[in-house]
Amino acid sequence: MSIGWPTLGVEVKVVDDRGLEMPLGATGELIVRGTPGWTLMKGYFKNPQATAEAIRGDWFYTGDNVQWGEDGFLYFVDRRKDMIKRAGENVPAAEVEAVVNQHPKVLESAAIGVPDEMRDEAIKVFVVLKGGERATEEEMVEHCRQHLMKLKVPSFIEFVEDLPKTSVGKIQKHILKRVELEKISHARQDGKLI
Repeated sequence: MSIGWPTLGVEVKVVDDRGLEMPLGATGELIVRGTPGWTLMKGYFKNPQATAEAIRGDWFYTGDNVQWGEDGFLYFVDRRKDMIKRAGENVPAAEVEAVVNQHPKVLESAAIGVPDEMRDEAIKVFVVLKGGERATEEEMVEHCRQHLMKLKVPSFIEFVEDLPKTSVGKIQKHILKRVELEKISHARQDGKLI
């Protein structure tokens, strides 16, 4: 779904990591220029470091990956921090989650990138099944194979009772990532002891 088009009083661009504008249909970060305190925020409350990272020159870097559509509308792809780097390609976690969530047994899911020595990151999906349902990792992976490019098919599926969320119901992926990195760290330490 489209997130609309720019409103009056602001200028928007879709840029790559170097700040160069992306062509129509290509994914890049949404940046916005407007009047601070009027059409654009002045900064983060009591957080000058976050303000300096987000506001560069006259531009606010939103952290959202979007695409310009041929219809002149902007289309949300994913949060930049939720992109999974796999074999040199950026995989939107939201795209993987949308496919997993289409499975009739799935209530919700969260996809993250985990370290992979061969391909930058592997895709791991945490899946919450609907009440009373049972499924296997192979069943979920096969479902993904039918609906995603090979590069975007998860390497790992973990079934969980629930996902960590904020008070407004947003999934806290940073907690999932931290727990995964701790597991990997402990596994490596255990391997060194052998």
